[in-house]
This record gives sequence, C-alpha cells and structure tokens, in this order.
Amino acid sequence: MLSFRKQKAVGKKQKAAPTARQVIAFCLLVSAFCVLLTGCRRDMQDQPRMKPYRANSFYNGQQPLIEGTVPRGYLRESREFFFGKKLKAGDLSQEQQSQRPGQTTPGAGANAFPDDVETIPMTITKADLDRGQERYNIYCSVCHGMTGYGDGIVARRGFNRPSPASYHQDRLRQAPVGHFFDVMTNGWGAMPSYASQVPVEDRWRIAAYVRALQLSQMKPSGNPTMSEGANSERPNH
Repeated sequence: MLSFRKQKAVGKKQKAAPTARQVIAFCLLVSAFCVLLTGCRRDMQDQPRMKPYRANSFYNGQQPLIEGTVPRGYLRESREFFFGKKLKAGDLSQEQQSQRPGQTTPGAGANAFPDDVETIPMTITKADLDRGQERYNIYCSVCHGMTGYGDGIVARRGFNRPSPASYHQDRLRQAPVGHFFDVMTNGWGAMPSYASQVPVEDRWRIAAYVRALQLSQMKPSGNPTMSEGANSERPNH
C-alpha cells in the first residue's frame, strides 16, 4: 500500500516538471517576440529614404563644385545689381542695341565712370537707409568720417598718405552711385575690398546713405558754408 502511494506521488512530480519548463519556455518566447517588435519599424513614413535637394552631411559643406555649374542662389543674372555695372553691348539683342542711348567716354563731361549704373537697382526705404547708416558707421566711418569728409579716426591717427577721400568733392558728388558700389566690391587705391564682409544688398544701402550724406552737406546756393578743403580733389578712396 505504501509503495503504491509513493509511486503515485513520484508520478505527480514527474507530471509537474514538464509544466514548469513549458512556462519558462513560454516566457522566453514572449520576451523574444517583444524584443523583435520593438526593433521593427512598421511605419513606412519613418523608413530611411533620400529627399530631393536635402543637405548631405557626407562632405560637411566642402563638396567641390562640378565644373561649369553654379550653386543654387549664386547665378547673379543681374549685372546691375550684383556688379553695379551697366549692360554691355554683347549682353543686348540687336533691337536693344539700336535703342540704347549713346555712351560717354571716360573723362568726357561730368561722368568719368561710364560703365557704372546711375540708379540703385533695388527699392530703398527708410529702413534700408537706417541699415545703410548702421553699416556705414561700422565699416566706412573709421576712414571717411561720420559725415563723409575723410576725417575718420584712422586718418586722424596718422593714416593720411594718401588721405581717405571726402565724399563732398566735386568728382564724387558727380560720380554715379554704381561707383561707390564698385569701390566697396573691388577696392580702390589704399582701400581694400569689402565684398566678403558686406553683402550685396548692404553695399547698395551704404551707397544710398552716402548719397544722403552728400545731399545733407550740400551748401545752399549763395551761402558758402562748406570749406574749400572738403571740395578739393583727392585721388584715392
């Protein structure tokens, strides 16, 4: 009788052992399934893909340009706006060339800069003039002075051979506005180019402010208030 009971108890234990192993195996399967689910990206909109014209960090901004190509935003189609120069004859069609007014030669009349544009090729507002004044005070006043007489702090501290030009001399009062843009872009005499420091739009704003300075210092007719030294010709900017 006792042996039968022992055999029955052993049989129950043997039946219970596989059940525990099954539970452990089931838990392991569930855990593995959860890991697989978290590792999958089932949403198609989040899958890796290339977008047209998206920035590529592979070259870190140093990718060389392909020969004969122009970067987006650097086409510079407008010769007047980007260079301050009038259109050349080769830039015009035959019909436009026939309608083009005659050009003066360098040194003829008041215009010694015939290739420079005479009007600013962008709309100038009060905000633009304020911006031009701010940029002028930063980049130009150190040499040309706050009012444009060529008496900036650099000139007063000894840089006066050649002296910075006064904007109130006849030559520069009569110069086209494109001349000032060209000088800021390419330099003139002892003055270096400011193209890398001053964007194109700000160069035109500064040129507009220079024109405003010239108008503000012009003497009324019959009232000689300007000094003769300020009107004298100076060869260098």
